[in-house]
Amino acid sequence: MSPSLARVLTSLYPRYWRERYGEEFEAFLQSGPSNLRTFANVVWSALWERISPTPGLQRNEISRSFPFPAWLVRAPWAMFGLVPLLILAGAYLIACLILWSGWRLFLPETDTPFVRIEGLAIFYFGAGRLLYYGAPILIGWGIGLVAAHHRFKALWPGIGLVLMALFGSTAQVHASRPWSGGAGRISMDLAFVPSNWNIPDFLFHALLILALTMLPYVLWRSQKTHSLSA
Repeated sequence: MSPSLARVLTSLYPRYWRERYGEEFEAFLQSGPSNLRTFANVVWSALWERISPTPGLQRNEISRSFPFPAWLVRAPWAMFGLVPLLILAGAYLIACLILWSGWRLFLPETDTPFVRIEGLAIFYFGAGRLLYYGAPILIGWGIGLVAAHHRFKALWPGIGLVLMALFGSTAQVHASRPWSGGAGRISMDLAFVPSNWNIPDFLFHALLILALTMLPYVLWRSQKTHSLSA
């Protein structure tokens, strides 16, 4: 493998790991083959090192690379509950702004933006739709990765994941245009009490989000269990 590629792959690991093993690992990569399998193995190993640090490393080395403010330790409800909800609210606000601006830009004559679209509008509205549906899952992954890295017990991360599933499955966007004309209005509400005929869809959506957001934490737990049993 070329020295430049070996250096790039080694840089994927956390700083505390590179300080301990970086030079040795980089030399090892240079002496080996440069193929897709090697690349995939290194990327996965680097990602896992960030999720679950090597037990042999000193705790102070890890804390220098990953500062973890004391107030977060004292207030896990804020890190796993309030902060993710604020991030989700910001993501939903951006998604609504994309929908509103796309409505004015591409569909100024329609009474609603929820119509058949073509051309560039597909990509523009698609970005907002991707953010709307993907934000709860991405934020949930962040909760799981933080919890796994800092070895939190499942209680507060679990509450955070349930909140993401709950808000992600109940958030509804509405569009309306005033009778007198003018710019359309985009609003969002949370349907915490779905109608009887929507309950199955609501539960399916909530469980789907919860299952997807739990993946990083479940993988870490299973890897930890496998390491202890080995």
